[in-house]
Amino acid sequence: MIIVGFCNLKGGVGKTTACQNIAASLSRMGKKVAVVDMDPQSNLSAGFGISPSPSDPQVFDLLSGGAGWDDIAVSKEGIDIIPSSLSLVMAEMNSEGPVSKKTALRDALDKVDADRYDYILLDSPPQLGIFTQNVLAACSKIIVPMDGGFYSLFGLRLLDSSMGVFRERLNPELEISGILMTNYNPRLFIAKQIHDEVKKSFGDLLFESYIRQNVSIIEASSMGMSIFEYEAKSKGAECYTAVTEEFLRKTGGNSDAPHPVSVPAPAPVPEPEPVPEPEPIPEPEPVHEPEPVPEPEPVPEPEPVPEPEPVHEPKPVKPSLPAPVKPKASTTGFTTGGYEVGIKQDVIDMLPEAEKGIWVQLLDSVSDITRGEIDVHELRDDFEDSDKDRYTFYVLNDESDTFWPVMYPDQIIEPLRCVIKWDEEGSAEVYM
Repeated sequence: MIIVGFCNLKGGVGKTTACQNIAASLSRMGKKVAVVDMDPQSNLSAGFGISPSPSDPQVFDLLSGGAGWDDIAVSKEGIDIIPSSLSLVMAEMNSEGPVSKKTALRDALDKVDADRYDYILLDSPPQLGIFTQNVLAACSKIIVPMDGGFYSLFGLRLLDSSMGVFRERLNPELEISGILMTNYNPRLFIAKQIHDEVKKSFGDLLFESYIRQNVSIIEASSMGMSIFEYEAKSKGAECYTAVTEEFLRKTGGNSDAPHPVSVPAPAPVPEPEPVPEPEPIPEPEPVHEPEPVPEPEPVPEPEPVPEPEPVHEPKPVKPSLPAPVKPKASTTGFTTGGYEVGIKQDVIDMLPEAEKGIWVQLLDSVSDITRGEIDVHELRDDFEDSDKDRYTFYVLNDESDTFWPVMYPDQIIEPLRCVIKWDEEGSAEVYM
């Protein structure tokens, strides 16, 4: 049984998504897999569509000894999942509590039969608190996911500089087995610079494969499933399949490699018989020089060809944007009001160029738009109380560069940049 931690001391780098989808890919390859959500934000649990109620046992009970592994584990996509919840936050604040011990997770995993799983993957919070320390004490190998940003490189180097202390005080077997680029766009200059810097500093630890920017991966998490369950033939699924094959090699879990085959030595080849020397070739007869050829008569120059008349190039055709997915309720009230235009412009400014066109159309299609302040708890209550046939909620946070739909309240989590409550009858409320 190989225990692997997914760690980076910078949040929003795709760490949880990588843990979820590599686990799903391993399961599809026939491996026996479990994951443990050690992050109080419980994003890994939500990514599998799991939202424990206060009465359900979860990872806190595993760490404190209040419940056993089989009492807590939830099976999804062939994976055993130990879920988390926000109650873990209060446990971390209690320095004298039952989960304050840095080796609580390691002690709990020692009770799991070593033959039960091929892999147990651990998702950690993006800071060096008690739960990340538990992950580093329990695993023997670390995968460090990072995006193409400068701060994720800083988080990698901070973790790497702490490894000596953790090996000395908690876990002498601890090592970084791989660094994985996620949400990576090799065409961006800064992303390419970060990639080259990691390659220069860490060499072969950097995965040759990487996870490209892919909207299907974001959509899959928002729907509570892995990329393989959501869209198995997507580019995102192809990326995670390639990464998982390299993950197996880096963590020593690839037991399918062919064994060497002994080949018998070839029989001795007899020496060839001597070849007789060739007879001497007679000298060629002298060749008479050809008579001189008379010079050709000069060819008259061709008459000049008149220049063709200029051809007018056709005017470029602007690419057509996709039609708005919401029905147009009005074409006047919104576009003429300075207040509504200002709100729309604030929303559009937060999006990348590739996403602006369709959202301009969508926001232009509503008859009125209002603005409010973000309050996570109020928005969750509003989502639960809203008519789902009439209203759709879209969120934009630090994990994403575009809006994605909310399927259940726990997806509305900080840090939020923007929330749009869309009314099918032709209005929108924007919270920023």
